Amino acid sequence: MNKISFAITFVAALCFCSALAVAYSMHLSRAAYAELSQYQQTLDALDVQWSQLQIEESTFSGHALIEATAADRLNMSFPGLEGSVMIVRKAQSSGN
Repeated sequence: MNKISFAITFVAALCFCSALAVAYSMHLSRAAYAELSQYQQTLDALDVQWSQLQIEESTFSGHALIEATAADRLNMSFPGLEGSVMIVRKAQSSGN
């Protein structure tokens, strides 16, 4: 085999290896993009669920709902003036 045919064979082998590397690289790229798309869909679903939970929390944490639940289930009520005690703090004198 002369030098020219060896060089042509070597360059052809390099081109073939390069083509295989490009194909494999594209395969990895598409697989990574598919995985990224799946994660994005999961993230979107979690965002929707988080928004629904925030709405639910604001609905159930309303003061009127808590007050009504306390009155209905626990028979609780606000104390009137006769049931209230006012605590007054005495002012401390600054001169010793």
